Amino acid sequence: MITLNSERGLESVEDWTEVLSLPGFTEKLNPKKHQLKEIIGNYLFKDKVACGLQSCRTPHSKGYIVTTKTGQITNIGNMCGKNHFGVDFQSQSNVFKRKVTEHNNRERISQFQFHIEEHFSKLELLRKGEHGADIINKNAKSLISSNKNCPSVIIDEVRKIIRARDGSIIIPRIASSGEIETLEASQNRTLPRPYYIDEVKGHLKGIEALYPENDLRELLIVDISQNLTLLDGFDSDSGVYRDLSHWSKWCGEFENKILSAEKIIKQGVALLEADNLLQLTQFIDTPDEMKSFKRWVNQNKLV
Repeated sequence: MITLNSERGLESVEDWTEVLSLPGFTEKLNPKKHQLKEIIGNYLFKDKVACGLQSCRTPHSKGYIVTTKTGQITNIGNMCGKNHFGVDFQSQSNVFKRKVTEHNNRERISQFQFHIEEHFSKLELLRKGEHGADIINKNAKSLISSNKNCPSVIIDEVRKIIRARDGSIIIPRIASSGEIETLEASQNRTLPRPYYIDEVKGHLKGIEALYPENDLRELLIVDISQNLTLLDGFDSDSGVYRDLSHWSKWCGEFENKILSAEKIIKQGVALLEADNLLQLTQFIDTPDEMKSFKRWVNQNKLV
């Protein structure tokens, strides 16, 4: 990859021969007879090119294209630049890198903005519909919200499952005398009576949809929707370096955010399957709570 700063601004050059054909280019510059004027390009290759200083000529794959005060142009690696042109080269290389970064950020943002209507459409598809993120977020959150008619015993147990982060439905039971004796012998201590043993009685699919980091509202509305709107009105041509860096990074993360949302939506659909939710009835002790929870399931299930 070759980047050159021309009268048209920064642009990518495909072939090294275009650099060799620049007016004033020399492949054997004597650094003792020339002073650095400015860095006008950089390059990164799989193959190597020889250093343009006649005292070096070492093949390298990464370097800079520089002009001198006499008008000659050549290519040099970073070490040669520092050794022969000192602090001035380091300062200019930093400026050029920043300029290239700024250019690349503008390009990425502009390209993203060109497709922004598609991005809004993609967001709308994810949020709406029978199994869309909006309904999944609403229904799934009501499983852990005290004011959404879900029995408190279920809310408490689901919160425990979320904290455990593995989906196991664990029901304690009183251990038998034989089990207690076996445990006492293996642990060499006396256990209290009654003694309870935790048993795994099922697995709640899709519980990941309720993990704090998987909040669909935060991801799709607070992050993606609001930032798409802000980015739609952002002028990348006049944007300052800090803003360009921020929006370029966000654009680069957009597809992964969408993939994350799609994954969470699938988890949410699995969570809100009736048979999956009804496993939680194992935590219920009273007929009223059973009736209340089954009513909640009928109102909030997706499958």
